[in-house]
Amino acid sequence: MKEYTILFLVGKDRPGIVDHISTFLFERGANIEESRMATMGGRFSIMTLFSCASEQVETIKGDLDNLGKLGFEVSLHEAEDPGAIPKQAVLPLRIEVTSMDHPGIVQSVVSVLHKHNVNIQSLDTHVTSAPLSGAPLFNLDLEAAVPAGEPIARLKEELLQLAAKMNLDLNFIK
Repeated sequence: MKEYTILFLVGKDRPGIVDHISTFLFERGANIEESRMATMGGRFSIMTLFSCASEQVETIKGDLDNLGKLGFEVSLHEAEDPGAIPKQAVLPLRIEVTSMDHPGIVQSVVSVLHKHNVNIQSLDTHVTSAPLSGAPLFNLDLEAAVPAGEPIARLKEELLQLAAKMNLDLNFIK
């Protein structure tokens, strides 16, 4: 029977990590289904959903020490078959926010979403330098699922009010 497992890994960034981890999983009979990988603060992190037979999961668990010896912190977590998760009636919401960097942007935006029972599917943030001044610019990209019964116009209005209050450039992406 096919099992689904999530692998979390973080370690000092260097070339070849993705090759090493994908080979590690492949050689043990695992199939990478979904993944997110990124470099942050000189560390490389991997979050990947893979599938394989239960005996192969046990082999992977037994071999995790090999990854630890290479300087990675690793953990495995049981997951569900993505195809078996019941689908709910939702409206997609995607927003982009740009602002001068300051504390509280993420917390304020997600607080409004939480108030409206919105489920965040992905959230990416990064800080860049403004083209002329070099001042830190904060960027947020968010994809979410709004429950079908939730008035999306009211949600959008609250987000726009927040953007005006916090001096955020907030765009709804289609």
